[in-house]
Amino acid sequence: MGIARGPAATAVIASIVLLTQVGCVSFSVRTSGAGSAEDLAAENAYVAVYMQHMTRFATDLKVFAPSGTNPGPCNIGGSKQGCYDADTQVIGDLSAMLSALEGTKVPPRFVEADRGLRDALSKNIKGLDLRNQAIAKADDTLWQQGAQALRDAASAWTAAYAAFPADNRPPLSP
Repeated sequence: MGIARGPAATAVIASIVLLTQVGCVSFSVRTSGAGSAEDLAAENAYVAVYMQHMTRFATDLKVFAPSGTNPGPCNIGGSKQGCYDADTQVIGDLSAMLSALEGTKVPPRFVEADRGLRDALSKNIKGLDLRNQAIAKADDTLWQQGAQALRDAASAWTAAYAAFPADNRPPLSP
């Protein structure tokens, strides 16, 4: 079988070129620094687990944001019970993410990011737990310790996300 020639082939090629130029058809090629197809598949599976849980976490965080006359449950003017309940929900979701990662193969290029992610999750859980203990015991020292743990967690989240390879970094940042 040879290359098609003639008016029909020319018309097809001209149509594809025209459609590409006006944006009706596009082509893209994705490159990856993964060492093998298996590593790339493992990276994509890891990103899927990450995205499933980070999407839930992002939804959880909306509860903490001030809106209108609501200062946010854990801010000045918020309710202790609302803060406690919101923290408890997030602790459960972060713990579920940590458990899901335990059962997920860590691809070679994700080892550093995974280590950092687990650290961030643990620090975040610790900070929220300390804050809940502070609410339950009316203990300002525990509140301050929880606040520091949450600041440490924020730094750990940033470092963990930055450690993902740029060509396959999850699209949702912490």
